[in-house]
Amino acid sequence: MSDKPAVLPNGFCSNKTPVPGTARQVNAHSLGAKFSRMHGRRYADCPCGKSPALTERGKLRPHKQPTA
Repeated sequence: MSDKPAVLPNGFCSNKTPVPGTARQVNAHSLGAKFSRMHGRRYADCPCGKSPALTERGKLRPHKQPTA
């Protein structure tokens, strides 16, 4: 039995709750203008193995599980 969340029929992960204590904010200011879209973005880990961005309400954005 796997600890990964279920996969929806459209291929996306069904989990919306991040793993507690894994939320982090990216500081990409020193990387330059090319990476400015990443600056200040919040990411967290999902039990499926991905690290998608968080929404304003602290939920995980829709993402597909890693293949392997």
